[in-house]
Amino acid sequence: MWKIALLVVLCALNLWLIEAQSNREYCESLYRDCLRFTPRLGRYDETIDSFNRHCRRERLRWNDVSRCEMEKATCLLILHRCDDMSCRNIAETLGL
Repeated sequence: MWKIALLVVLCALNLWLIEAQSNREYCESLYRDCLRFTPRLGRYDETIDSFNRHCRRERLRWNDVSRCEMEKATCLLILHRCDDMSCRNIAETLGL
């Protein structure tokens, strides 16, 4: 009986890892699509500028994020981590 339970747990973990990988690939795809439109739409907009100003006040060290980086980080935070879009979480997600 415990062998069946262990098998079910291992299968569930495997499916979770596959889903996590597909979420990352989806977010990378969104990021690449966003980059294609950057020449026309620009790297920053009013919302991103405001977020970067907020994070510079909140954190001693902050590297401004672009519109596409924010889109990628938001995707990963929602689909992969189920976490909020705080300055700390964005920095961790993007490796800043």
